[in-house]
Amino acid sequence: MTASAAELAPLDLHQSFQDFVAARPDEERWELVAGRFLMQAPSNIDHQIIAGNLDRLLTDGIERLQLGRISVQNPAIDLRPALEGHVYVPDVAVIDADAVEPGRNVMSACFLAAEILSPSDRRRPAGTKSRKIDVKLAGYEALPMCEAVLLVEQRGFDVTLSERAGSGWVRRRLTDPDDRLVIASAGLECRLDEVYARTALARARG
Repeated sequence: MTASAAELAPLDLHQSFQDFVAARPDEERWELVAGRFLMQAPSNIDHQIIAGNLDRLLTDGIERLQLGRISVQNPAIDLRPALEGHVYVPDVAVIDADAVEPGRNVMSACFLAAEILSPSDRRRPAGTKSRKIDVKLAGYEALPMCEAVLLVEQRGFDVTLSERAGSGWVRRRLTDPDDRLVIASAGLECRLDEVYARTALARARG
């Protein structure tokens, strides 16, 4: 499956991937990473809670500033022309509200991407030397419109924020539940523990 897909020309590869995903059940999440079709394992409950928290916090900030954007969970982001052979599905993304059309399930850009890290994100896809999450982080940072990327650990209060600064990126790691998570471009300003609200980690903290 993945080996034959990797041999296709870039245009045929993306069309083959979209045709394949269209034929799969809606509950399945597939990504195209370095020319290979990768299925994401079902998310655990804490993973889903964090995604819901982020979606709500981002939506509140976007609506407060009237940015003309929308926060959504699990959208497919086609990285062409920045990168060929890649279609990612971030857990949460901020996209252009005007680009949302009936029946559309693949977007060509995002302003923010958030990944809630699972064990599979630390594996190295066949044929690559880097972990999946490192490949995806580099991919998001290659998108001209992307302004911020969030990497969220599940088992501890630990978030890495990458923000575009001119032609480069600045990364900041937050590990204290009382740290302030601020993403001005998305209107987001909250305590780190708000990202983890109602998770097992938050309940254990008491």
